[in-house]
Amino acid sequence: MMRPTATQRFDLWIRQSTPMVLTTLLAVLSVITVGIPGYASVVPGYTAMATFYWAVFRPDLQPASALFLIGVLQDILTGTPLGLTAVSLLLLHAFALSQRRALITKPFLLTWVGFMVIQLPISILAWLMMSVLQFRLVGPEPALFQYLVTVLGFPVVAWVFVRLHRYVVR
Repeated sequence: MMRPTATQRFDLWIRQSTPMVLTTLLAVLSVITVGIPGYASVVPGYTAMATFYWAVFRPDLQPASALFLIGVLQDILTGTPLGLTAVSLLLLHAFALSQRRALITKPFLLTWVGFMVIQLPISILAWLMMSVLQFRLVGPEPALFQYLVTVLGFPVVAWVFVRLHRYVVR
């Protein structure tokens, strides 16, 4: 058997790092302002979408340590309490992994429903953690809208992930 060349090893490394690089870019994208009043409080959970997708379809390319770091980065960029996003992503990752066998072979509609079901308690927990960390009950409306925008946006983002998975990650 022939040993892979340096170019082949580099190509493989690029392909295998794509999910985590993409998730990091989505964390950065979540802080870009678009000029819509109140948008910052209801930005879709792009990193949650990526975490769920890659946990179901390529968990080998999504280490929990990388998700933790991406979550901390997103907390720093968005100004949310440090660790809030990291904990949310790790819980989402764990739940998605636990349901992977049930979701991986199902039609997309059921995978989407799986995302909705798994993301709901994560969103509620993040809202509760935010309330505890701020020592007051935070209004649930932004968390609810963010949940809705996230689950409704998942099919579009997942479509991009499927294409990347098919043609880049393999």
